[in-house]
Amino acid sequence: MAVQKKTSPAARARRAKLRRKRKIRRVIWRTALSLLTVLVLLVAALYCAGWVAFRGPSETMGDLLTVTMLETSALKFIPHLYYSSAQVDAILARNQVSEVQEATDTSLIVIAPPTPKPTPIPDDAQVEALPDLQALTTPEPTQEPVRTMEGIEVYDVKGGTYTGYMMVVHDPSRVCVGVCREKFSSKAGLRLHEIAERYDAVAAVNGGAFVDTNGTGNGGTPTGLVISGGEILNKANKSSMHNIVVGFNEDDILVFGKFSGEEAKENNMRDALAFGPVLVSNGEPAPVTGASSGLNPRTAIGQRADGAVLMLVIDGRQATSLGATYADLIQVMLEYGAVNAVNLDGGSSSMLYFDGEYLNNGVALTGSRKLPTAFIVR
Repeated sequence: MAVQKKTSPAARARRAKLRRKRKIRRVIWRTALSLLTVLVLLVAALYCAGWVAFRGPSETMGDLLTVTMLETSALKFIPHLYYSSAQVDAILARNQVSEVQEATDTSLIVIAPPTPKPTPIPDDAQVEALPDLQALTTPEPTQEPVRTMEGIEVYDVKGGTYTGYMMVVHDPSRVCVGVCREKFSSKAGLRLHEIAERYDAVAAVNGGAFVDTNGTGNGGTPTGLVISGGEILNKANKSSMHNIVVGFNEDDILVFGKFSGEEAKENNMRDALAFGPVLVSNGEPAPVTGASSGLNPRTAIGQRADGAVLMLVIDGRQATSLGATYADLIQVMLEYGAVNAVNLDGGSSSMLYFDGEYLNNGVALTGSRKLPTAFIVR
């Protein structure tokens, strides 16, 4: 008869502890496997949903998503999950704003003197010598401004996919280019309100292009021509993606073109920076095909026939405001009477600073990105 060997309490405790550890490992393994399965299914579901959106029956939807995401820093890789490089290039080719070749016709802008004098009624012989009054007609706003200051009004702007603000500055001599510092370097730029405060400005919008690799740039190094107060602070780079120079000449008329520093001087540019594309040229809208560059936050500057400056900022990438296309910007600018208008830096840079506060809801976590340049109003 076999004698059953007794197990000591210590041995039983060790075995119980070992069983608990094995049980805990099994629970952890099964939980991890379940989570991994859910994650794989979720990724697969998202990819399939994306496939339907990008490659589904609506080419328009796929194009819109593609051009929208290509303008972001963090999401521009997503279209390449569904399209080859050649297909992405084809999408960009059929969704764009055509480049405007004609020069700015400065004669279309007639700036009224600060203190207008009574104009005598002309006789028949004088009528033919008058300027084209129709060209000088500017539409009256159909709504009341939401904010005002002497010589400045701010209006709400709303569309099907966006909300934003239009600031109208009646005296164009008050608008100039503000910079984070006179000598640009790798040092970080300034936030929009800080640039405004450097010049005791009452209002400002973000300005031109800057080095922003993968969306992590510090806003200290602009790309393209920068002129402030008649001084060239950064040389032109005509090979840059954003090579349209836009700014004001000595007559306070908004001028744009592909200028070198020397050419800008020949055009008597007092303040300028680089971005683009051109939205309105000499009263005519730029040709737009497809969704242009998708729905995104936007900033643009324009000028009416009477010289008033139009500064437009659109919110985007938000539930209440997805953003605007270039076609949307063109429509708004024309509604406010723009003779000329140019797109400025957008995305997380798009901000409007007015009378000591930001009016729009930017997408940057800090509220305002650090920038090298801005259009300011003194």
